[in-house]
Amino acid sequence: MKSVHDTDDAAPDRLEVRDLKLMRAIAEAGGVTRAAGRLHRSQSAVSHQLLALERDLGARLFDRVGKRMVPTAAGAQLVGAARRLLGELAELERSVDGRRDAKLPLRVTSSCYTSYNWLPAALGHFAERHPNLELDIVLDVTRRAVPALIADEIDVAIVTDPPRDDTWGREVVIESDLVALASPDHPVCQRLVRGALRWGALHDCTVLVPDIADTDLARLDEAVRASWARESGQRMPAPLTVRKIPLTEALLELARAGAGVVIIDRWVLPRVGKALRILPLHPTATRTFHAVWRRANPRGLPIAELVEIVKQAGASRTRHRRPVH
Repeated sequence: MKSVHDTDDAAPDRLEVRDLKLMRAIAEAGGVTRAAGRLHRSQSAVSHQLLALERDLGARLFDRVGKRMVPTAAGAQLVGAARRLLGELAELERSVDGRRDAKLPLRVTSSCYTSYNWLPAALGHFAERHPNLELDIVLDVTRRAVPALIADEIDVAIVTDPPRDDTWGREVVIESDLVALASPDHPVCQRLVRGALRWGALHDCTVLVPDIADTDLARLDEAVRASWARESGQRMPAPLTVRKIPLTEALLELARAGAGVVIIDRWVLPRVGKALRILPLHPTATRTFHAVWRRANPRGLPIAELVEIVKQAGASRTRHRRPVH
């Protein structure tokens, strides 16, 4: 930062690159706590930096609206400039970096389309810290993530059914509760017991799920059959009807239309809105997602850091809670 004594007519700089990153992070995260995670700093440090910036500029930059921090007029102007200038700065760094032609590719995929609601943002923050990497989210292998990993088409896969042999490094990154979603008029909403939906209550429903792995599908079928047998004393009279719908928005629209009951990860709840009823499941069930990579890591990729960032992003989503309505 310049001193006022550097030149006769120079004013002190009041904005630094770290301030631009702060504004962008708070605006995108909607709050100081989540922004602190993105910036890999403490909440206290981020709060103090924001207060100091508002003091230096003589303007309030954010208002709290509900649970979110929303930019004021001055803040919105600064956020827009931050996004533009940081983008230009990153491009400038790339253009003058003599190592730019030697960028290492790092290819990532997830076996679940719903995780793409939040995963790209997490990977984007990782990429900002590693300009020497060419980060690629490989969408076209989502339905065959493990075979693609084995074939060396990708470097890291986020999957629910990881390979178990010693060739692969594995780490749990997310444990996501499952919930049911249905139109308030759907008959299943009348089958709650002490505020929860037992799995057996789905025995005669059309069940809508994301494009989950066959192992997850088998566990779903077994949960419904076992619950129905306990509660009715009978075997299910017909096979469970399940439809795989890859797109999250399509799943939600079908549920709103009464076309079935959605079973989905809790992290989707912020997108549900008021037209669907959220039904807790009993007994509770989770899906466990693992990051998997080739243990040898021949190119020395910073996979441990990538996994940690994905874990932080996943934790911020799975902490979300909403009451049944």
